[in-house]
Amino acid sequence: MAASLSWKDVPGAILIYDRAGQVIDANDAAVGLLGLSRDRLLGTYAEDAEWLVLEAPEGPMSVHPVTATLKSLQAVRGVLARASRPEGTDIWIQVDAVPQLNVAGEVTLVTASLCDVTHLFARSRLTSRGAGEHIVNEVVGELADARLETHSILHVVTNALSRMRPGTWVASLLNKDPSTSLVVAADVANSELVEYINRHVASLEHPGQAPTTGISQRVIESGKPLLLPQVPMSELWEMIAPGVAAYVAEHPLPIPIETSGVVVVPMRARGAVVGTLALYERRSSNPLTEKDIIWMQAIADRTALAIENAQLYEDAVIRLERLGSLQSLSLALSASPDLRLTLKVILDQVTAQLKVDAADVLLLEESDNMLALAASTGFLATAVPDYRLPVDEGLPGRALTGRRIETLTALSAFSQFRRRSLFAREGFKAYGAVPLITRGKLLGALEVYHRTPLSPDQEWVSFLDALGSVAAIAIDNAAMQERLRKTSQGTAAPQRAPSPPQGLSLLEIQIIRLMVEGLTNREIAAQVHLSQNTIKFHVRQILQKTGASNRTELAHQAAKDGWL
Repeated sequence: MAASLSWKDVPGAILIYDRAGQVIDANDAAVGLLGLSRDRLLGTYAEDAEWLVLEAPEGPMSVHPVTATLKSLQAVRGVLARASRPEGTDIWIQVDAVPQLNVAGEVTLVTASLCDVTHLFARSRLTSRGAGEHIVNEVVGELADARLETHSILHVVTNALSRMRPGTWVASLLNKDPSTSLVVAADVANSELVEYINRHVASLEHPGQAPTTGISQRVIESGKPLLLPQVPMSELWEMIAPGVAAYVAEHPLPIPIETSGVVVVPMRARGAVVGTLALYERRSSNPLTEKDIIWMQAIADRTALAIENAQLYEDAVIRLERLGSLQSLSLALSASPDLRLTLKVILDQVTAQLKVDAADVLLLEESDNMLALAASTGFLATAVPDYRLPVDEGLPGRALTGRRIETLTALSAFSQFRRRSLFAREGFKAYGAVPLITRGKLLGALEVYHRTPLSPDQEWVSFLDALGSVAAIAIDNAAMQERLRKTSQGTAAPQRAPSPPQGLSLLEIQIIRLMVEGLTNREIAAQVHLSQNTIKFHVRQILQKTGASNRTELAHQAAKDGWL
């Protein structure tokens, strides 16, 4: 009988995973332990198991042990996790995951053994609701209802934690420039402390962006939690970040605090540390312990995943908006030979999509090799000076001579340039320029300005470059049409320009022009000082008169026939 015994007959629960983390086999003990039918269990993935993974012998852990094994190529043993059975009951299991490697050192299979330890931990502090499980459940529930926006998620998490576990909660999220972080604080019992933290962050060199230093940097770089059960505040200020102690000396805390307990855990998503979650707790008894790290780590990791999803969604929305913007620009470029109108549309899209305060276009005049202002938007002055600049002027000379995008965020650098009075009057803190080049010929520059510091990423720079290309094509087309017009004068009889279909009023032609520019009904209504309902009526009338089935077809028809 012993000879016929296989691994499927052993009393311990065993799952077999393939190299993708998918269950490909299981014994009867595993099926019974997890409460799933064999058909439902086979084909499931480790990362979708929804286990609450808490710790391993080496310390806190939040990823499925099979996932950890697949990434590390090492056995992972003694992992404690909570699994939910289909009928709603929870079980605590200890998991060992051991990989099987081929001769090339690649994982072919992972064997996971599961041991039911619910009876051992049912009354322990680790699994009691008082030790943090109820906080994890509450925060996860509130995360599910949070808006898919980074700042909102951090506010929801820190406020929920502050209600359920008194203390000052601070979440720090790395920006795209990891030298700075977004900081969100919450303390329901002491709102004046939160206001104090917000004032300090607003006083920094980049308001709203705290430098990634001190305790937060230490935890991010090591990927390990930090526990300080009790530390004097004088020492804590020095540990948090350089300059904090000096700020506190100059601006005393709103309430006296002698010592504080501190727990800082990394926020981790898909193997990367994206920030930290910290608790600063003021109390003399029941100090913070390793057990608090466990449930805080579970919350931090779930927060990190929610933030990653929100950032992916935000990035997707931005990309779609920018694609739509380029389409609108293409329509405007093809629909109207009026360069001034086209440049206005381009600058409006620049400020809207790149989130900058102002922008302008400088054109190169070949007769004297000077740059002259052709169009602008977003300046506070009612009349922007009609300045002329030599091509080699510092801004935007570097972009033109180097034929590359230039960005400048150091305020002190503006004092070196000819237009420093313009920067001072307008309050600009950041600047960017892209050369306008088509067919290898330099035509001018597109400049952007912002009144707060900018941290442009590669996508931002690439989109600025794309808008510069559109502007260069528009300028080149206008110059070509002007040359053709001059050439044709006196050599051919003047031809009558195509006109719109009979029956269109001047107002309807104006509405068509605004539609071609990509404006919505609300924006058109504001331009012509009519209600949205009136604009909707006119749009329907225009579509009937022109025979176009929709706005896009109307724009193409107007461009093709040269109505505008």
